[in-house]
Amino acid sequence: MLMTRFLRYAHLLSGPRRTPLFDRHLAYLLVLIAGALNAVGFVAVGMYTSHMTGMVADLAAHAVVLDLGLVLAGVMAICSFVLGAVISTVLYTWGSRHRLSSRYANVLVIEGFLMLVIGLLAGFADEQHFERLLVVPLCFTMGLQNALITKIRDFPVRTTHVTGMITDLRVELGRLFYFSRGPEARRVRADREKLTVLSTLVGLFLVGGLIGASAYWVMGFQTLLVGAVLILLAALPPSIRDLTGRSRKRQPVPVG
Repeated sequence: MLMTRFLRYAHLLSGPRRTPLFDRHLAYLLVLIAGALNAVGFVAVGMYTSHMTGMVADLAAHAVVLDLGLVLAGVMAICSFVLGAVISTVLYTWGSRHRLSSRYANVLVIEGFLMLVIGLLAGFADEQHFERLLVVPLCFTMGLQNALITKIRDFPVRTTHVTGMITDLRVELGRLFYFSRGPEARRVRADREKLTVLSTLVGLFLVGGLIGASAYWVMGFQTLLVGAVLILLAALPPSIRDLTGRSRKRQPVPVG
């Protein structure tokens, strides 16, 4: 019974039939993971995995002082984030065209397995420049999920982009506190659902950062294993369902 409920929840969370409730649940999970990974990258090597604005600023600063190693690391991280967004869009579009139940889940499965591999291999990266290279695939995972969540929500949500969420949040706060007069139909109203969702997302990013930074001091890059397991638990059921369904369709029909 418990397993049945879990599978049903996973299919609703990352499956193709979207509802506002499970859109929010998926966004909450991803922003929590993003906050943790961002903190892990910064505590480990002083590089953010999702903050491309800061990454570009750091790139410019390192270029001025001709620190070519950090310039190269920054370029690789930015390109990796962009590549992740591109791959996410291609995978989603392909899955949608083929009417796969796992059109969203497949992107998350890749993110989860990549985090799993990084967490398992991180023990071999004792030197600073090897640890810095681990940030590059983490930026790829952030690009994956950042592009994916934009396919789901009906208003802009960036699980890795807190600046944008806070900007949207303050717009809604301005509408909420604005004293509007005149006819009822013309009054300014805040979108209270959007206000609640964005506030929760920003708060969860902060919580994820606190968890990620604290866990890194205890577990190192193995902290990623926890996030990987959470994402895989949420995404594997729809992907496995598609795989088993397609394999059954390929089986020859017995004659006679």
